[in-house]
Amino acid sequence: MLQDLAALTPPLVVCGAFLVGVVLFLRRQMRAGSRPEDHEAETEIHDDGSNADTDDPKAVSSDDRGMS
Repeated sequence: MLQDLAALTPPLVVCGAFLVGVVLFLRRQMRAGSRPEDHEAETEIHDDGSNADTDDPKAVSSDDRGMS
């Protein structure tokens, strides 16, 4: 009977370490206030609804595509 328990010890240790890692990872990810504010995200969307990169010379405006 002890040999059966000894055979289960390594998988149980690995399982326990995995569960501890998952708990620590989730606590770190779900921590309140740890996410930096992205102030640039609001500046990327313009009032006209377009989200084109104006600095990109390959970006084509809607007038150039025949859309109105």
